[in-house]
Order: sequence, then structure tokens, then C-alpha cells
Amino acid sequence: MEEFNMKAQETHTLTKVVCNCCGKEIPLVREGIWEEYFHGEKSWGYLSKQDGRQDSFDLCQECYEKMLETFKIK
Repeated sequence: MEEFNMKAQETHTLTKVVCNCCGKEIPLVREGIWEEYFHGEKSWGYLSKQDGRQDSFDLCQECYEKMLETFKIK
């Protein structure tokens, strides 16, 4: 989950990143730069059960690695 500062109408400043899986806040390394994390986005098409739905999520490195371990095809 990414949080943005929406005060300025035309600019969006990322203020916080939280792992959607474990809830851990991704550490800020220095201004505007976070520790590495995975950000996924998907806009579902008309031939899916999620017709028109838009999803996005963020995973810390640990949760990303756990997710990859569950894949049958690596």
C-alpha cells in the first residue's frame, strides 16, 4: 500500500509504503528512496471474474520471497 501526499493538485509525493501481506512499513533509506519492495498492478479485462476491477499491492522483500516459494513453476 502506497500513501501519497495529495496537497498539491498536480504532484503526488509518496509518503509511506506498507507491505500488504505482513503490514510492515518499508523503511525509507533517504528522502524519496525506500528499501526495495515489489509493487504489482493489474487492470482486469472483460473476460474475467474481476471485470473492470483494478488491483495494486506492495510486498516487502521477505513476503515476495515467500510468495515465489509457493509457485509450482519457478
